[in-house]
Amino acid sequence: MVHGLKKQQGMSGSGIMTVMVLIGFFAYLVMQISPAYMENNSVKDIVNNIKEDPLTVKMSTREIRTSIMRRLIINSIRDIKKEHIEIKKSGGKLTVNIEYEVRRPMFKNLSVVMAFKESMELKTN
Repeated sequence: MVHGLKKQQGMSGSGIMTVMVLIGFFAYLVMQISPAYMENNSVKDIVNNIKEDPLTVKMSTREIRTSIMRRLIINSIRDIKKEHIEIKKSGGKLTVNIEYEVRRPMFKNLSVVMAFKESMELKTN
């Protein structure tokens, strides 16, 4: 008994190109977005360091803001401005909120917007 050749199976050239385009798109997306998330991890570390510093409770709000801004400059974080940092001292509590957005252009008029918020609360008594 002689069997005929089986029909070839697999992806066509256009299918391979479609998969390659999708892989390229997602790789490009990750390359555009990941630096913002790495910067946010640095911001988290800065907030935690401020919280763990025993001198923080003795600082004025201006000194805390200056300390945070210096640490941001050292870590080369340029997306956060003074307006994004909110510091409140009241009722024996110190609250630091850092809320900011990062916009990354993708293609022509399409951008990705990422919103981040880090906060810390510390008892001053």
